[in-house]
Parts: sequence; structure tokens; C-alpha cells
Amino acid sequence: MASSPLPGPNDILLASPSSAFQPDALSQPRPGHANLKPNQVGQVILYGIPIVSLVIDGQERLCLAQISNTLLKNFSYNEIHNRRVALGITCVQCTPVQLEILRRAGAMPISSRRCGMITKREAERLCKSFLGENRPPKLPDNFAFDVSHECAWGCRGSFIPARYNSSRAKCIKCSYCNMYFSPNKFIFHSHRTPDAKYTQPDAANFNSWRRHLKLTDKSPQDELVFAWEDVKAMFNGGS
Repeated sequence: MASSPLPGPNDILLASPSSAFQPDALSQPRPGHANLKPNQVGQVILYGIPIVSLVIDGQERLCLAQISNTLLKNFSYNEIHNRRVALGITCVQCTPVQLEILRRAGAMPISSRRCGMITKREAERLCKSFLGENRPPKLPDNFAFDVSHECAWGCRGSFIPARYNSSRAKCIKCSYCNMYFSPNKFIFHSHRTPDAKYTQPDAANFNSWRRHLKLTDKSPQDELVFAWEDVKAMFNGGS
């Protein structure tokens, strides 16, 4: 079967203007974020379902339990928990006062004793990982993320979303030897450079690449971060 020619080292884009990113519209826009007040109650539409929001520490957060009981009702608690952890989403536990506000807003049952809250962006990522299609965000065909890991002697490479069509796809091109690896194999591939420091890769396993593979740019644009998060959510069985 014919295949498209692989992009050469000079054809890979490691940066892209913001206009290249076109995130899916999973929720309705929320105007007036600058005027958010503590414990302000609102509503966000995710995949057509209204979800109660609450302003905590200046951020609009959504009730994870309500999302689990509506949009993700066909998935078990363990599936949702493992996926949330794999995506690096941390729940903020609400205070007793905030919990009562959520009860009165109908987001939580009266008998509830605690509630974890996540940001709207995190809720979109979590829901998309379960309900969305396994397809990369809209990026140029020759776009690549500049990524690196610190397992063993560490390594740096170009993660090419256009090649990432399965969990075992060889979509990362090593910057040192130009060989291609799948994400779960790349974290075990390293090169000893003069400035490299050896890190015992005891925490690494073939299913943990999402925790070990990072964007090389320490201060990336939000659009780049969001696109990277979307790519990591693909083919994610919970690791």
C-alpha cells in the first residue's frame, strides 16, 4: 500500500503561529472572566449537557462528580479516575460552604460529603478522551512537537502528530540518531551527551510515557500546550 513520504529533518516545523491551532468548540464561550467573583455559580455546556460551575481561587471550576454522573455515566469510577490521573488533572476539593452551594445548585446530592472540582479546560480534555474521536488536533501536516525526557541519560526528539495513528506508531524522530520510535519506546531510548545526568528510570514503564515526555520549551504558548494535551489524550487507556 502506498504511503506518503516521511517529512525530512528540514521539513519538520517545531513551532507554529497561534493561527495554526483550531481547538474544537466543546463548550460555549464564557464572557466576562475578569469579573468572576469567589463562589460565583454559573453553568457550562459540555457536549450539550449543562454542568454547574463555581469560581474557586479565581478560576471557574466544574463538579467532577456531576460530569461523571452525566456525560461519563457509562464509564466506571476507576476508569474515570485512572484517565484523570493519566492526563495530569488534579482535583481541588471544595470547602463545606462551597459543597453546600453545589448542593443547592443541584450539582451534588444532599448526602454528599465531598466534591472534587476541575477547570473547564480539564473537563473538556477528560470528556474528549472518553467521548471524542482518536484524532489529532488540527495542525499542519509537517508540524512536530519538540519533546524530551530525562529517563536514563535522557533524549530529545520531534513528536510528529501526523504519524501518531495508533498507540504503537513510530511518531517520534530522535534528534541525535534520526531513528523513529513509538512514544512508549522513546522513553527507553537515550543518548549520553557531555552535559547529561543519569536518572535511574525505575519509575518508567511502557505505559507511562505521558508522565515522562515533556515539551522541551519551558514556557510554551497556551495553544501549543493545549494541542500537546490533546495529542496525549489520544489512544489513552488510562496510563
